[in-house]
Amino acid sequence: MAGWPGAGPLWVLGGAALGVCLAGVAGQLIEPSTAPPKPKPPPLTKETVVFWDMRLWHVVGIFSLFVLSIIITLCCVFNCRVPRTRKEIEARYLQRKAAKMYTDKLETVPPLNELTEVPGEDKKKKKKKKKDSVDTVAIKVEEDEKNEAKKKKGEK
Repeated sequence: MAGWPGAGPLWVLGGAALGVCLAGVAGQLIEPSTAPPKPKPPPLTKETVVFWDMRLWHVVGIFSLFVLSIIITLCCVFNCRVPRTRKEIEARYLQRKAAKMYTDKLETVPPLNELTEVPGEDKKKKKKKKKDSVDTVAIKVEEDEKNEAKKKKGEK
């Protein structure tokens, strides 16, 4: 210990650390056992019994049918068929456009009681109703025909 002053405690700490490491390594060494090796599980094949005396291919088949039936049911309920050709896509677009136009026109039609004539109703009440009600295409056509008939009578 003549070389460095104060080097003694470092040697002691290094020796202690080395001893701890060697003890840890020695604890990890496995001693050979005399017991027979554990048997390997049998390989998983399609004939392996999984549960309830059903083979693996039974379970896979039943699960596949279940998933397929759910997919088919959802596709039928939500009508999620994808068109495959350009003609089908254009036809579907035109169909939706026509349906929208039809619903828009249907909203403009007045209620049935305004479109039909009630027998025995006074003409004065009828004219008042016409002024109060929404003019429809049929009423406008009738008024135009009456105006044309009056003009023809006035010309003669």
